[in-house]
Amino acid sequence: MKKVLYLSLLLLLTTLLIECKETDSGFSPGASDPRVIGTWRLTRRLYPVNVDSLVIDSVLVTGQYKIDSTLVNGHYVKDTIPIQDYYQKDTIKITKSVDSIRTYTANQPQTLTFNTDGKLSANGADMSYYYPIKYFRVDSTIQDGLGINLYITTNRATVPFRQGVAFRGDTLMLLPRCERCYSKFVRVM
Repeated sequence: MKKVLYLSLLLLLTTLLIECKETDSGFSPGASDPRVIGTWRLTRRLYPVNVDSLVIDSVLVTGQYKIDSTLVNGHYVKDTIPIQDYYQKDTIKITKSVDSIRTYTANQPQTLTFNTDGKLSANGADMSYYYPIKYFRVDSTIQDGLGINLYITTNRATVPFRQGVAFRGDTLMLLPRCERCYSKFVRVM
């Protein structure tokens, strides 16, 4: 009797697990802003690069006296020995942040495609930053101006991060959260 009960309970649980489906069909940011819809080709990018340089420096070590003792006829005799001045060399690593501007040609296009349903796709070797981003939404409700929320889905959670946006005719500028950084795109389609 117990076996039948356990078997029935196991069959019921198995049926429930089979019928259990994820009801969320996926994240959707909704309809998109018509100004950004289409394919955009990267033409120019400004970003900081860390540059390391090595500097060899010399420091003057002033002379000192060293106390020394020697054994003379079974007795220790203390003596002071002068040490001459000398230079000690030291290597210093200096890291500076330098702005780097890169221009892109149409021969190897680096593109972002913004779809009407809020989906984003990236193509090109230098667009790898945007590969994990699947969705976007243009946001004009924040005080610091027009922005675009880019959504990354990790561990079944969709997390937004914001970049500034500027439109000038058929030019789109994405402005990450660093000083003077930008990516400039022109409309392809």
